[in-house]
Amino acid sequence: MSNTFKFVYYILTGFLLFTILSVYSYSQSTFFHESFDDENYSARGWYDEPKFNLDSTDFIGNYGCSARFTFLQGERTPKAGGRIQFTPSDEIYLSYWVKYSANYVGSQKTYHPHEFNFTTTENHQYVGPAYTHLTTYIEHNNGIPLLVIQDGDNVDENNIGKDLKNITEYRAVAGCNGSSDSYPEGDCYLNVNLHWNGKQWKASKAYFSDSIGPYYKNDWHFIEAYFKLNSIQDGKGVPDGIIQYWYDGTLIIDAPNAALRTGAFPDMKFNQFLVLPYIGDGSPVEQTMWVDELTVASSRPETGVEEKTLGQNHYGVYPNPINESSVVRFYLNKSENVKINVYDVLGNLISTIFNGRLNKGEHQILFNTNNKFENMANGTYYIRLFFNSQILTNIILK
Repeated sequence: MSNTFKFVYYILTGFLLFTILSVYSYSQSTFFHESFDDENYSARGWYDEPKFNLDSTDFIGNYGCSARFTFLQGERTPKAGGRIQFTPSDEIYLSYWVKYSANYVGSQKTYHPHEFNFTTTENHQYVGPAYTHLTTYIEHNNGIPLLVIQDGDNVDENNIGKDLKNITEYRAVAGCNGSSDSYPEGDCYLNVNLHWNGKQWKASKAYFSDSIGPYYKNDWHFIEAYFKLNSIQDGKGVPDGIIQYWYDGTLIIDAPNAALRTGAFPDMKFNQFLVLPYIGDGSPVEQTMWVDELTVASSRPETGVEEKTLGQNHYGVYPNPINESSVVRFYLNKSENVKINVYDVLGNLISTIFNGRLNKGEHQILFNTNNKFENMANGTYYIRLFFNSQILTNIILK
């Protein structure tokens, strides 16, 4: 086997990092975490008749359940979802694992399906998310991830199409009253007798693909999103908000200097999360989305690592590029069951590098290309780390 593998790894942060890697330093506050392993939703704060269809056959790790959302053909919703409130915050971070059925096509329109929303203290706990003082959306359309804001309830109906940024704080920021930041103005459309709006930030390409490989939609992927409200100074909104989206640890949407509110709402804070999948025109086919290990927090976990413990990386393969005697290295803050597998691009298991229990501390597992990997052809492969049966990360080898 060639010894010229090139190593590229991407960090899938999320819920496992704060339970596994003690070398991290966090300033985030975790508002709630949902594993979808039992039906005691109300006891955990979910409301509005919460219902999640639990799937014990497809989930992250080797035990537990995921939440399965199946749209029947022609249906607008999968008849599953719920709402949960949390401590009001100027910034909000969402992480979750997701996969889609191999035939998943979404809405086949330029809009929808809606997946996840945040609303704010400016609206009541049962508000319809589409027409509010601020709603944020985390979703994808035709496989292209996007983040969206709406604030139709703020639209000045007497000045549709007029830029009010330097005239009044009683205006919408997501369309109909001009752009309140350096990004293009959002959509503005009439719904019955009121104007609704929507401003979106999209990834540069499709990341949920029909093709088997790193973007295959029928594999589990780790998604993160972050919204930070812009500040209010001297009664006016300052475009210094932040909107971001990570796909499997890679930042693919980055919108600094964004406007999400005006001086009309100086006390606005995020306080509600909604899981309400929706296809307005009805699902074109029967299709399914699975979600697991969902976390809402105040901010993304920090990525600082103690140099004395792991050098510049908290896990990875060393050296880079790989040679005949490299190692997979990682740190545990307690005794864990660890499995390290190698897969080809079709998802077939090629080999298990290690499977056993390890004590707290730093570990180095030999990656010997002249031993277990001698029959592998040149190409792209994946190393997957499992800590206590939970997937921590994928490492791509080429």
